[in-house]
Amino acid sequence: MAQGGLLGEVLEAHGGFERWSAATEIRARVRSGGVLPRTRAPGNKLADVEVSVAVDRPYAVLDPYPVAGRRGVFAGSEVRIETDAGEVVESRRDPRAAFLGRSGLRRNLRWDALDTTYFAGYAIWNYLLFPYLLMREGVDVREGRERGRGGALRRSLDATFPVELPTHSRKQTFWVDGSGRLDRHDYTAEVVSRFAAAIQHCDEHREAGGLVFATRRRVVPRGPGGRAL
Repeated sequence: MAQGGLLGEVLEAHGGFERWSAATEIRARVRSGGVLPRTRAPGNKLADVEVSVAVDRPYAVLDPYPVAGRRGVFAGSEVRIETDAGEVVESRRDPRAAFLGRSGLRRNLRWDALDTTYFAGYAIWNYLLFPYLLMREGVDVREGRERGRGGALRRSLDATFPVELPTHSRKQTFWVDGSGRLDRHDYTAEVVSRFAAAIQHCDEHREAGGLVFATRRRVVPRGPGGRAL
């Protein structure tokens, strides 16, 4: 994909294409809260975990999860819970399919540890890889609307993701501020519900290893006209 236009500016604002393409792994400490992890996620609720993600493929490790001495591994088409020694305790192939049909009814109320590993694994992998994620083969990115906020201009990138890529929804919009840094992310968390339209406010950007990340993310429901509820 070409690196020009707004996407090129956004890549530069987050560290530049060369640094991103040279990276192999990103590690982060994640602290989560709110209604979704409190009501759906078993175990430690992802309240405080270490996460490592691969840059070149869908892969994330959540440690510890769901309890001390265990870790959750998201590996694209498979999720598993392992011991610290790497022994597989339980696993599931095609984890997204478990959220659909009759098996998805129970997941409207509660998730098991493998469900949570899938959702948190792909979501954090997506978040930490922005904007390099948009450079992946099969992702269609177009410059979208401009919108003012508090007297400041925001520009948008409208992305359509391929079916095979683990992400919230095929169509998503990323809003950036005047410096090209991520300010807002609009999507539908289809694993939660096909009605789970969300806005994620992104701020407190920090540089690490030459790359720039939004280190605080606050999710609120998205109403008609793209309004935050």
